[in-house]
Formats: sequence, C-alpha cells, structure tokens
Amino acid sequence: MPPMPRKSKVESERTRARILASALDLFAKKGYERTTFNDIAARLKMTKGAVYWHFESKERLLIALVDEMLDKFERQIAEIMPKSELTFSAVAETMVESAGLVVDDPKSRAFFMLMKTQIRWGSDSMRGVREALLTNSRFGPWHAFSQAVENDRAAGRARADADAAEAANMCVAAWDGMVQAKIDGFLRTDMRQTIAHVFDAVWNYIKA
Repeated sequence: MPPMPRKSKVESERTRARILASALDLFAKKGYERTTFNDIAARLKMTKGAVYWHFESKERLLIALVDEMLDKFERQIAEIMPKSELTFSAVAETMVESAGLVVDDPKSRAFFMLMKTQIRWGSDSMRGVREALLTNSRFGPWHAFSQAVENDRAAGRARADADAAEAANMCVAAWDGMVQAKIDGFLRTDMRQTIAHVFDAVWNYIKA
C-alpha cells in the first residue's frame, strides 16, 4: 500500500484550526477535565491519532487555544486602544467597548466562560497552562490601566500618591466580574454603562 500523501501546510493549518474550534466548544460545554481526545476526534470525524499529530497532549492543546484567543483579544484591543499616550479615561473607554466585543461574540464568550468556570486551575494538570499564562508578557488591559495611571500622575491629572497597580486591579476585576455577570444573565443593567460607572468611581478616587 503506498504511503499516505503529506498534507499541505494550508490543509494542516485548517485541520489545526478545526481541532481548536471543536475543543473550545467541548471544553466550554463538558468541561476541560471531562473532555477527551476521542470526543474531539469523533466530533470532527477524525481519528484520535490525527488529533495527537497536531497536539501531543490535551494540555498543549489548551495552551494553543489560550494563545489563539489571546492573539484575538490582543488584536481587538490594539484596534480600539488609543495610539497616543495612554490616559485613564481613554483606556477605560476602550475596555468598555472590549467588554461588548467579548459578550457579543459566541467564540469569545465561550472562551471567557471556559477560563472562568470549566477549568480547575489548582490541579497538577494545569501547572503548565498556569505558567504559560503567568509568564505571558503581552500588552494587556492591566498593563494599559497601570501605564495610564502613571502617565496621568506624571501629568498632574492623578494624585501623586495614586497607586497604579491598585487602580489597575480594581478596574480589571470590575470588568471581569461584569462580563461574567452579563454572560450568566445576572446583570440586569446595561453592562457598558455599569462598567463605565465603576471606572468613573475609580478615577474619582485617584484624580488630582
């Protein structure tokens, strides 16, 4: 029997993308721990070996999925983040808009809830994924808020003793909680307006 022809790079990338999309849906619905490579393969009408050819373990698949979604969020935020010097008000406006992007996009919503509710981060199997997230040095919302407060402080718009890290923590925690509440159906107010009000409260706390 002649050997199977090698897949082209384009075909391989398409298959990899299909595996990641299927894994995200299954992880979000069944939970990461309960989903197997057999589940992913069966859904795509592939062999388990074909899935292993692209990802050597479920942990590596999850890390690849995290990387893919972080790339997506990074591109979205880069498109709406001000290109000039960051200020608290500009970053706050950007993050209000980004909350809507997460909630309105099914794939982003599924990934958000996967990270929040379907993974046991304390388990040993999550050690590699935790490290990949903790060592990720990409420019993200926390860094944006922190840098903005430092810029506002230097320009005299924020108090000299304003704690940039504390302000960033409050804003990111509020954003995270509001997005989850909206997805869960518990937020009965306008999400964007509510997040904006929280950011206004933080700004009133740190402004000069």
